[in-house]
Amino acid sequence: MKQSSIKKNFAYKSILTVSSYLMAFVTFPYVSRVLGVEILGLVNFVDNTVNYFLLFATMGIALLGVREIAAVKDDQLERDRVFSSILGLNLLFTFGALIIYFSAVFFIPQLYQHSELFYIGGAKILFTVFLVEWLFTGIEHFRYITIRSIVIKILYIIAVFCLVRTSDDYKLYFVLTVGVVVLNAIVNIVYVRKFVHIRLKYIISKKYAKQNLSLGVYSIMTSMYLTFNVMFLGFVSTNTEVGYYTTAFKLYTVVLSLFTAFTNVMLPRMSALLANEDKEQFQWLINKSFSAMCMFSIPMILCSIILAPSIIFVLAGAGYEGAILPMQIIMPAVLFVGVAQVLAVQILMPMRKDGVLLIASITGALISILINIVIVTSLQSIGTAIVLVCSEITVTCTYIIYILRKRLIVIPFGILGTSFFCSIPSALVCYICEKWIENAFIAMGIAIVAAGITWFIVWRNIIKRFL
Repeated sequence: MKQSSIKKNFAYKSILTVSSYLMAFVTFPYVSRVLGVEILGLVNFVDNTVNYFLLFATMGIALLGVREIAAVKDDQLERDRVFSSILGLNLLFTFGALIIYFSAVFFIPQLYQHSELFYIGGAKILFTVFLVEWLFTGIEHFRYITIRSIVIKILYIIAVFCLVRTSDDYKLYFVLTVGVVVLNAIVNIVYVRKFVHIRLKYIISKKYAKQNLSLGVYSIMTSMYLTFNVMFLGFVSTNTEVGYYTTAFKLYTVVLSLFTAFTNVMLPRMSALLANEDKEQFQWLINKSFSAMCMFSIPMILCSIILAPSIIFVLAGAGYEGAILPMQIIMPAVLFVGVAQVLAVQILMPMRKDGVLLIASITGALISILINIVIVTSLQSIGTAIVLVCSEITVTCTYIIYILRKRLIVIPFGILGTSFFCSIPSALVCYICEKWIENAFIAMGIAIVAAGITWFIVWRNIIKRFL
């Protein structure tokens, strides 16, 4: 099979990541205004609950599939065997998850009262089996993934604007959201026949069960302070509070995806440097990554906290004022996530310290559960925001303590103070715009441009010396 170039793969991945969030920001302001905070909160509660069960259905298939397919992509027979075995394993876990899912919908009152939405959501769990995105990633067919995804998302945007006109259309909106997964799966399962053939004798195989469970536990633990938070908030609070939190969470998810894309690109390079025992270059790249992360995240945190009222109004409109404080609480987590991404993906993973990643994720999950139980019932969406920040801090501190104790690398903490100091002028610009300009759209627009120019001037004269 022809090898794709790394530059092309990175370009396609970047286009897909950016386009996904651009399209989300095209639909979100419209949907939030049409549905309203309570209905939007309900839909998000259902979708996050579905996604949580989806974790148990997929477990570690996404990581396992990519790794195993990549190892045999040039051998047709082996590729058929691996694909059939992993698909069969995914089907087994999915059917088990669906049984538990529909039982929960039937027996838990908070779920049963919205059973129609949850039945629709069941299609998302089922059809995710047939997405087999791991196959196309494993054979490095990123061009197909990108083009297919963008075309279907454009169709989704058109459908949302044409069909979702009032708050009564929330079920149709959820059908369209689930329909994206269904349509992607149908296209994939047809197209996949160009690359593999299902071999029934390999469908039932125990070969990958243990690896799938191990990788799945890591994914589930990590989700405890992401997906689980929203589900728990929906159980102990109202749909309105879920709407506030998910709206506040929107910008955070965009930043998280950018960090993930950056660190994933760095992973193979860091692994190669370790294999060649080039520790000096390894340390140099860590310093660069850490500096770039601080330079990007700290001014964004300060400016987002100050501009939160305007950002929430522009994104969601009137009626979402309850999302302002949760957003201001959530945004500092950007820094901890950035540090964690550098430490985990660029240091611990290349060094094969998988056990540390698992311990950190379990610790973060336990902290998440504890704080959820203690404060979310009373503080609601604000409490859920606090849970997220505390969990991310816990995971990051676990990585830092291990790396410092084992002296794996020198962490350049000095750039944190420098980045904070150099971000103050941009923060002042945002504060002036937020306080003196009444129109949220104008305030946000001027603040972004003026703060960006201010940051660039400071970066050129001060921060750049540290990179």
